[in-house]
Amino acid sequence: MKKFLALLLCVLYCLSANICYAFEELYYLKNVDKNTIYSHIENVLCDKDFEIKNKNPLHAVSKKKSENFAIIVLQPSGQNLFYYYESNDKNKKLNKNILKVFKKNDIVYEQSKDAMHLANFSDIVYRYNTGTKKVYSFEEPKPVKNTEVSSKAQKPTQPTTLKGFAGKIGKGEKLNVYLQSGINTSTAAAGNVVNAVLKQDWTYKEYTVAPAGSVVTGTIVEASPAKLGSRNGSVDIVFNKILTPDGKTLDISTEKVEFNVTNDGKAKQVLGSTLAMALLGAAIGLGFAALGDTSNLASGAIIGASIGGGSALVTGIAQKGVDAEIPAYTDIEIVLDKPVAVVLSY
Repeated sequence: MKKFLALLLCVLYCLSANICYAFEELYYLKNVDKNTIYSHIENVLCDKDFEIKNKNPLHAVSKKKSENFAIIVLQPSGQNLFYYYESNDKNKKLNKNILKVFKKNDIVYEQSKDAMHLANFSDIVYRYNTGTKKVYSFEEPKPVKNTEVSSKAQKPTQPTTLKGFAGKIGKGEKLNVYLQSGINTSTAAAGNVVNAVLKQDWTYKEYTVAPAGSVVTGTIVEASPAKLGSRNGSVDIVFNKILTPDGKTLDISTEKVEFNVTNDGKAKQVLGSTLAMALLGAAIGLGFAALGDTSNLASGAIIGASIGGGSALVTGIAQKGVDAEIPAYTDIEIVLDKPVAVVLSY
């Protein structure tokens, strides 16, 4: 009986104590600007009797219960937007109300569980709450001398200054990314924005230029749907910007990334010379076929294309080619075609 009473008292204490757990969620909003989203959020906060204490990041506190709060970070990513929400555990409903307003206004969003992105947005909120700001000094890092460190210096401290130095990353640097959303060769058009995500930390001289999870933004520069003459669909992309989770932007210039649809309905990234060689091979095959029976024109094209490039882009003269979906999470290798000047922190 005594054990039961002790357990009951513990349960009652936990229920009565004002224990709040942090609640955080991250969403990726498509084709929407920051001002529009801010307006919707502000309306919800006013309706729920919250007072806005700060706008960037957006910090709101309940007028009825001051312990109830919400901090929201809005970070543009090309034509899209990251929406990060953090609050005490009791304010999950507030976030649901905001998401309902997004849905009501036809704002497309999807939740992100990416640990790297969540950690970086959480760090933004932490720096806001603690008043910690990053300050850069542009100097080369000096080698650390092998001297004895005093016990006083060993005490952990919260750094308020982030030192760094300027560097230049040369042409030809390769980055591995994956597509954030799919691209269909039948509907893709030149000028469409493409977003990809950096798969690994991009480093230079052992310093991080952009962490894994950074958004790499590009543009479709050429798109061709499938056409008669067995011409399969294709998409060409160049990437021009990297946005890190902490808001840093890097301008880059990359070689054209070419995707061409193969006859089995798959879109593959190809080397710059592969397409030309395949078309040349197809032409040779047609020439061989033309010397004999004209009914063999199609098979001649197939043989020629396989000689030229290995992936036949031509399957017949009067036959329409193939379109395909380049799915989200497709791996891409991008290559810088110009040097990039960066600020490296340490």
